Amino acid sequence: MVSLPNDENDVSSSVKSKLLSIKEYVQENWKYFVSGLIVLLLSIVLLSSNAVGYLKIALQPVDDASICPMHEPLAPESFYQDNSTVLAILRDEEFRLKSVKKLAGAVQINTTVTDNQPDVPDAPQLWESFGDFHLYLQSTFPKIFTLLDVDYVNTYGIVIHWKGSNSNLKPVMLTAHQDVVPVQKDTLEDWSYPPFEGHYDGQYLYGRGSSDCKNILIAILEAIELLIEQDFKPQRGVLAVFGFDEEASGLRGAFNLSKYLEKRFGKDSIYAIVDEGSGLMKDQITGQIIAMAATGEKGYADLKIDLTTPGGHSSVPPDHTSIGLMSEVAYLMENDKYEPILSAKNPMLKYIQCLAVNTGDKIPKMTRKAILRAGFDKLANSLLVKSFSKSPLTRYLISTSQSIDLVRGGEKANALPEAITLVANHRVAIESNIQETKDRFVSRVQIVAEKYGLGLVSFGKTILEPTAKGTFEIDFFSHALEPAPVSPSDDTVWKYLAGVTRHVFEDLVFPDLDYPLVVAPAIMPANTDTRYYWNLTKNIYRYTPAYSEDVMKENHIHSVDERVSVDAHLETLAFFYEYVQAINTPDADNS
Repeated sequence: MVSLPNDENDVSSSVKSKLLSIKEYVQENWKYFVSGLIVLLLSIVLLSSNAVGYLKIALQPVDDASICPMHEPLAPESFYQDNSTVLAILRDEEFRLKSVKKLAGAVQINTTVTDNQPDVPDAPQLWESFGDFHLYLQSTFPKIFTLLDVDYVNTYGIVIHWKGSNSNLKPVMLTAHQDVVPVQKDTLEDWSYPPFEGHYDGQYLYGRGSSDCKNILIAILEAIELLIEQDFKPQRGVLAVFGFDEEASGLRGAFNLSKYLEKRFGKDSIYAIVDEGSGLMKDQITGQIIAMAATGEKGYADLKIDLTTPGGHSSVPPDHTSIGLMSEVAYLMENDKYEPILSAKNPMLKYIQCLAVNTGDKIPKMTRKAILRAGFDKLANSLLVKSFSKSPLTRYLISTSQSIDLVRGGEKANALPEAITLVANHRVAIESNIQETKDRFVSRVQIVAEKYGLGLVSFGKTILEPTAKGTFEIDFFSHALEPAPVSPSDDTVWKYLAGVTRHVFEDLVFPDLDYPLVVAPAIMPANTDTRYYWNLTKNIYRYTPAYSEDVMKENHIHSVDERVSVDAHLETLAFFYEYVQAINTPDADNS
């Protein structure tokens, strides 16, 4: 039996005694209480936030050079014996003017192509200017066209083969395209100089094709012609391959050239392919000059919607005309942008990691740590994706883009439109594919079709039965292209590309540069003729080896006053001249 206090005083005394005991216990153990409380609070914070993730980022080392090795500058042996030619290319005024004249002559020949232009045998008159262009090349580079093997594919595709003495060495393939985009007639008065004059103002050469990409074509040929004149003997063969309708998807040119090359040389028969692409620029993050060689290329899909509805007089309209219905589809699409994603598949991750490893304190340390974890750490990746997404220029390097570029429909102001067509261009992210793009596109159309009781036929398959109200039909507008396989940037072939780049631009172009030039892989958001050359080699670089602080702003590609800096043109020429010589050895091969 438990004894109870006899009165209030006994109760009070008992409570005081117990409170005193508790007080003494707390005084003796308060440190443990505080420590436990702190641990509890920290646990709550850590479990309910990204604190653990940020802690992991903070602990990430930033000095692992193996993530993006800096390959040493690599000059050909001939450079140390006689470097007068490459120095003349870059610094001699007489050489400069002769090179300008060669490029200007190429620009003066109008080799415009249009979309869906008939094939050469079907409409030869539309392609006659390319014959004039060939005559110009033959007269300008006589040694190439008389001493080397030259073949013409589908009449105007050019394959020049300078055979190497060592059959065990795969030939290198340097490529560009002969064609240019049209000049809009209503912009002619806006040009500073006529678009096919090839005007040189002492700094820039103006004209359609001057920077996209007759400059590269002429640089390749001039480099080869110089080497022939100097009695260079290639061990490794050299191919100069020029398509003639790259601006119209290459179906007449590069498509046929690829079949010819694969039949003649075989699959995986080429050492490397260097085509037009990104180049050297001033990086916006670090302020340093960075060389970007695109090792990947986004996919491409033009998707078309045709909508047919009953016609009639516009005085008695339905609630929604075909134009209104198609507008709702367009609204849904533009409010449903593709989510950005950045994985190890995308060369842009390697690009930004190269900067993080090799540009020192130009990037804040915590930012560098997050960048280096972004390939496997969810929080770090999300921070990097958020940064890329701030600008359209970088957002679409890591996501599929969609752009509604064509809408056609209606014939008269007082007649209901019976047919309307919409075309949306997609550049498909490396991590995606054409099927995913199609599915998402169709799903948006289906929402509108179901809402208004319309039929839907998708790529020949009936999704919703046609109705009296109308029917959507979806199909490709042009040939679709999956994202390209990503070329390696960790092998010997890449080492030589990077090494020659450092040699040309550190030793010759920017000799006062006070930091090592980072050469990093990148992605090409547009598409080039290399889309047809995947079977020829895994080492494809969309790379224009020339410096421009802002190439689109400076060169006005596809726009009024297209131009190229002659300095940049000569840098491209100097690179090809040194590169062909540097890789002229078995040491340049992958082991």
